Amino acid sequence: MCDTFVALPGTTRRDAVLLAKNADTEVNEAQRVTKVPRRRFAEGAQLRVTHRVIPQVEETNEYLIDKSFWLYGGEIGVNEHGVAVGNEAVFSTLPADQDGVILIDLLRLVLERTRTRHEAVELIAGMLARFGQGGNCELRGNSHFDGSFIVSDRQGAVIIETAGVEWATREINGIGSISNAYTIHDDWDRCSLPTNGARPNFGAEVEDREKTACVGAAERQKMSHDFLTARAGAISVRTMADLLRYTGEEDYDPMTGDIPVRICMHAAPYEHRLWQATGALISDVRGEDAMAWVTATSGPDVSIFKPVFFGVDMPDLGPMPIESYTPGAYWWQHEFLHRRAMADYRTIVPEIRADFESLEDEFFAESESVRRDGADEKLRFVDDCWRRAGERCAAWTTRLEQRNYFVENPDYAAMWRGFNNAASLPL
Repeated sequence: MCDTFVALPGTTRRDAVLLAKNADTEVNEAQRVTKVPRRRFAEGAQLRVTHRVIPQVEETNEYLIDKSFWLYGGEIGVNEHGVAVGNEAVFSTLPADQDGVILIDLLRLVLERTRTRHEAVELIAGMLARFGQGGNCELRGNSHFDGSFIVSDRQGAVIIETAGVEWATREINGIGSISNAYTIHDDWDRCSLPTNGARPNFGAEVEDREKTACVGAAERQKMSHDFLTARAGAISVRTMADLLRYTGEEDYDPMTGDIPVRICMHAAPYEHRLWQATGALISDVRGEDAMAWVTATSGPDVSIFKPVFFGVDMPDLGPMPIESYTPGAYWWQHEFLHRRAMADYRTIVPEIRADFESLEDEFFAESESVRRDGADEKLRFVDDCWRRAGERCAAWTTRLEQRNYFVENPDYAAMWRGFNNAASLPL
């Protein structure tokens, strides 16, 4: 269960287009931030996505993506042309009769193949018409759902919502946010449903309301929209980072509530809360200048956003992480900090947040001049930020290793013990 939001020039500082999302997945579903270079392919080449083989294109873009290890596609990303996209699971009454190109793959295809949000609409509509989007989207289960997207480019942003092979779009004015529910009704700009002399209400015609009600989508969408609206005119990368960590309460406890109604999602031992924010990305596009800020780790409230530029190498994040502990993998190394912090959230996390956010603020400030520099200076800055972030996380991990832990709630303790055992995590 995820949330995607965007703020456009007029609502942001420095006329930026800012799109952000947490990747909410199963707790041990390790994520990998990957920067893929521009590539060319031979005529007639084929591409294996998660459940289908489709034709490859002649050339793909350079792009950055946050993805689960087992899927072709991903949760959020941005490409060299400033096209950024985040996706959401939505639940429709239009079942697929065969495997297709799932929403997670559609996101990567948008990054690979498009230069504007308008091209993204055409790509998604074309893929749905040709291949549909059926197929399992869950690592340890068999979940089938449709896709909702926000796609932004250098000038604006659009919401694209799908149900089976059907789709609708709506341009965003100023601020936009989506969660795990349909938000386009009869206010669409484009819609694939037949009109039959009347304007169809897209969401009302396709949504499975019973499934939607279980995931707190309306509450989360309102929370993100209200948060950004209250800060319109001054929205920055810091604002987006704060929203990705937002729980709505000063005295929040991860065990509170059996429905996931927080933007910063934490796992709890309830049927609909066995998911976790396992990665986060903020796209920061200013005209021709595109970059991103990523955590590359689980738990945005105990992670540090670090810079990534196009045309500049990322640091080595070690081997591809899988669902069990992967020695040397950047994502899994951070779990030694993250899972200890979750054991005593109210005591530990505020102190970590204060420390990490002060470092982030240094990164954000320093980046303003660096992003106008050449590749060599950008590379030095990237390496320095990731090194400083790594040292800060390592210091906290050492401190937490020296603590004694007692988790008062037995169900919460049992949940984490189960996840750690399943991953063979040596905590």
